[in-house]
Amino acid sequence: MRTAHIVGGGVSGLALAGFLGRGWDIHLHEADWDARPVPTLFGIQAGGRRTLEALGLGAAFRSESLQISEGLLRDGAGRVLARVRGADVQLIPRPVLIGLLRDRLPSRVSVHRHTVVTSRDLGGDLVVGADGVHSLVRQEHWGRSGARPLPATVLRGVIDADLSEHALQEIWRADGLFGITPRPGGGVNWFATVPRQRFAGRDEALDALRARWDRGPAGPAEILRHADAENTLVNDLWESRWPGRLVRGHAVLIGDAAHAMAPNLGRGANESLVDALVLGRALAAGATPRALRRYESTRLISPQLLRLASRTMLGVATTRHERLRSAAFAPLPKG
Repeated sequence: MRTAHIVGGGVSGLALAGFLGRGWDIHLHEADWDARPVPTLFGIQAGGRRTLEALGLGAAFRSESLQISEGLLRDGAGRVLARVRGADVQLIPRPVLIGLLRDRLPSRVSVHRHTVVTSRDLGGDLVVGADGVHSLVRQEHWGRSGARPLPATVLRGVIDADLSEHALQEIWRADGLFGITPRPGGGVNWFATVPRQRFAGRDEALDALRARWDRGPAGPAEILRHADAENTLVNDLWESRWPGRLVRGHAVLIGDAAHAMAPNLGRGANESLVDALVLGRALAAGATPRALRRYESTRLISPQLLRLASRTMLGVATTRHERLRSAAFAPLPKG
């Protein structure tokens, strides 16, 4: 019987625990197991859907999600920069996806609702760093933190009001972007960036955002009139540094611990699910060292390219050079 310690009970850690089959004694460590997060949305694309199908969650995922295939990009004056078609993204509330993955956990998984003080004491055959951009596993086994700040703070929230006429769009301007999507079951999911700064609390952050968007396209101002602190999150944006390797000894990185990225391409949760699928199948097919090498060779490069592209898109979205932004989207259809 092999022993695996998975540090982090988010999307990647839960999905991997669901894949590990017989012959594994699985310990999942998550301090915030009982947290009730604001139900903002994940965008799941083809790779993530394949993972959920492989876990037997395809039908449940489809019934709880909303498919998006078209949207608009606008500038600060409301002019259409581009109409994006064929995106093929399915939106699902984060707590719903986490709940589906938890329900799929095998009975042999032992859940430890605590903070891991040091991953070096966990032992076993495998220690998985699924503990996010500020990963303890990465810091201890790779020798330093992998987190690097991005020049933005992000606010995310949900409202119950029916504002469908403002759905499916992002508005880009130099002092930040504002995005709007519908939610499965109704209501609106919204998100916005501002230049990186500290707020005393969610109310102050919302007031600052309202002042920032009181002029311009009608959508953000109307949505922010309905927004409240209880249903809003405020976070600094971080990305992961290039790790060089995904495996050190019996430690392995997955998800944001390996490749946290700006949210501008909507690929973070998707790539975390793909990590779990690739690593889970590799471990099921052979001995642990060989499986880890196979996982690393498959997943070392492509998520890092997406990380770089996401950071570039954040820069384009908030550049002060309006002509550069417009030129970047000149080839795309407007109507």
